Formats: sequence, C-alpha cells, structure tokens
Amino acid sequence: MPSIQISYSNTIFYLKLVLFFAGLFAIVLIFLSAKKIELSKEVPFAKDINVTSLNDGLTKPLHSSITNSGDVLQIAAEQIISTDKKGTALIKSVSFKVSTDEGSEILLSAEKAIFSKDNKSLTFRENVVLKAADKLRLNSKEIYTALDRTLIQATGPVTGSLSNTKIDSGQLDIFRESVSSDLVISFTKGVKMIYDNN
Repeated sequence: MPSIQISYSNTIFYLKLVLFFAGLFAIVLIFLSAKKIELSKEVPFAKDINVTSLNDGLTKPLHSSITNSGDVLQIAAEQIISTDKKGTALIKSVSFKVSTDEGSEILLSAEKAIFSKDNKSLTFRENVVLKAADKLRLNSKEIYTALDRTLIQATGPVTGSLSNTKIDSGQLDIFRESVSSDLVISFTKGVKMIYDNN
C-alpha cells in the first residue's frame, strides 16, 4: 500500500511539472506570434480626414503628431470647415503647440487658420499671438507653420517683447534642421530691439 501512495504522489508531481512547462511554452508562443508595430516619426495632419466632406464642419477637432525632426505638435480648435479651394479647410479659434525633447514649448493662437492638406501646413490669420519660454511674446498678421517638420515663419511685421526688450522685425523664423540640431529662433529684415529697464 505505501508503494502505491508514493507512485501516486510522483505522478501528481510530474503532471504539475508538465503543465507548468506547457503553460510557459504557450506564453512564449503567444509573444513570438504577436504582430510587431512599426514606429513612425512622421504622422501627417488629417491623413484620414476628407476635407471635401466637412461642409457642415467638424466641431472641436484635436490633433497630435510628431514632426520628422522629433518635435510634438498639438492642435486644438473650435471648428474646421471645408472651403471652395480643393484640399484646404478653414479652422476657427485655433491653438497650436510645439513641444521639444529639451522641454521648450512654443504656443500659437489665432482667430482662424487655413489648413492645406497638399502642403501639410497651417497659416494663422487674425490676432495671431506667439509665446515661447514664458518670456517671448509676439504678434503678427500672419504666421505659417509646417506640419511635417518643425518650421514656423512670419513674413511681414512682427512685434513683441522678450523679457524687458521690445522687438520689431520684418521676418521671424523658428526651425530645427534635424533631430540632433538645436531649435533656432531668428529675427531678420530690419530688426529693432529696445531695452526697457522698467
């Protein structure tokens, strides 16, 4: 009788061992058969939105993507509506944010912007305000932004302030040439800077 007891215990032990390794093997098979997700740095804006179908407007659209130089873009608005021009849409009460790996943020806001699907760009118009680093605040009639790369341009009068300095210039360029390069903020064309010590 004792020999039967020992044999029964050994059978249970080996059965538990076999089940353990079978479960482990099943988990390994699940991980090996899982589909790999390809990572992409560039996510074009409104890739899946058909601009011609926006006659009634899309309310409170949100968008987030990464430029080819690795910066994060976030766009929010009140409404996006198709226009008569093919591949373009009107965006009302738009805000735009660029966030970098270094922790910098550039904020743009305007009453309206024109979205161009073909050029992958937004052109801000009417009460355009740009803020950066809590110390830079600029106004311009029109500011162009690319959506597939880090590029912000204002051609025309740019006025504003940086800390205690008033700035006037004919053109503003904010860009990053590659993932490894620094973010550049450049004022050109008749730049005037006046320091205010108050």
